[in-house]
Amino acid sequence: MRTTKQLLLVAFVLLCGLCQAQDELPTISADRPGALTGTDVMPRFKLQWETGVGYESTTDGPHTLTLNNTLLRFGLFENAEIRVGTDLLMFNEGQAMEPTFGVAPLSVGMKARFYEGTGLLPSVALLAELKSPHVGTKELLPQHLTPSLHLLFEHSVNDWFCIGYNVGAEWDGETATPTTFLGLGLYFDITEQIGTFVETYNYLHPDEGNQYLTEFGLTWLVSRRVQLDLAADLDFQNLGKHHIVSGGVAWLIN
Repeated sequence: MRTTKQLLLVAFVLLCGLCQAQDELPTISADRPGALTGTDVMPRFKLQWETGVGYESTTDGPHTLTLNNTLLRFGLFENAEIRVGTDLLMFNEGQAMEPTFGVAPLSVGMKARFYEGTGLLPSVALLAELKSPHVGTKELLPQHLTPSLHLLFEHSVNDWFCIGYNVGAEWDGETATPTTFLGLGLYFDITEQIGTFVETYNYLHPDEGNQYLTEFGLTWLVSRRVQLDLAADLDFQNLGKHHIVSGGVAWLIN
């Protein structure tokens, strides 16, 4: 009888420890979907895989199918992560009948959060990325290293509403003049598992012209480690002529 009580006590202690460990597991925070990037960074030594598919079409230009969009994020320090990403693409140039397959240039970067945000002040992070001119399909590679810098801001208004905004500069590897990126996003939690958002994001270039896009999307937090998403982008300058749809998953591996 005494042995049975001891076994029950050990089982109870182990169960309590398991429940506490589950509570201490980090909840996934994905950088997809959306054109904007949030200020959250991966916890130290945690690895996350974000992947998806997408389709972009224009009436008088190429049609691009993203067969696989992959981003790996790894927490390197307490407030900094490293990131590696690339895309597997299938595109059709103009009236060409045969589609072309290609791998987008490999992107390597780091995101660092400098301020957590308190009260009316937003959290602040910096995202720096570099695309290689040597890793990827030859036709898609830039001539030179392609850097981009984005300053990220995020303000939690309450438990279910958040505002994010990004400003940045992106180089194309061909010219010295960068494209300016400006974005504003509104994010709503419908339930604890379902979220929705709307973003407006703009690419401004003095020589190549400007592009203004809006994205709508839904996210579903399947578990603490898995999130699914759907999104659609509209180009209000070319409504009906240019659109993008995408879907994917984010998985907190460990």
